[in-house]
Amino acid sequence: MRWITLLLLSAGALPAWAGFFELGAAANYRYSGYDPNNFVQSLTYTASASYYFWEMCAWELNYTTGYSKQVNQGTTKIDNRETVEDNIQLTALDLVLSFAARQDPFRPYVKVGAGYLVKDRFFQVNKDNENLIAHQEGWVPSGGFGLSLSITHELSVKVGIDAWTTPLKIKPMIIDYAGRAGISWMF
Repeated sequence: MRWITLLLLSAGALPAWAGFFELGAAANYRYSGYDPNNFVQSLTYTASASYYFWEMCAWELNYTTGYSKQVNQGTTKIDNRETVEDNIQLTALDLVLSFAARQDPFRPYVKVGAGYLVKDRFFQVNKDNENLIAHQEGWVPSGGFGLSLSITHELSVKVGIDAWTTPLKIKPMIIDYAGRAGISWMF
């Protein structure tokens, strides 16, 4: 984490590059149920800060935290109620390449970088104790693509797909991805 802090401090010390900053936020909530005892619920938040050191090239630091819960119970009251919960935290630093200038109304982009992932899965039967059944932690490659749509000169709506893998030391490698929609503010 020291290298991220160092990068942010050094980026702020380079006013001669005449860059600009962009702050972004996105959230995603989903609920899908069959009845009160059988449902899936998830919530994810992402915050990002980008420094454009050239007109169409930036360093983006982003943080994602998410939660998912799946509850299953049979049709009778004596059936067990099983709950699986997933928690994720990802901090990533990506190089963002935009294919349009800041003042253009449509700005497609791609990004590639690396991050640090912590992912936990818990299992619970009825009201018993939650048990940690899976834990993944480590460095991951990250990337994505998307489109930024200008509302005003400073405010935009961003939609895109971000992807990352399981930590490099874990086999087999699985690719996780998330569709995102949010707002960003340039200054």
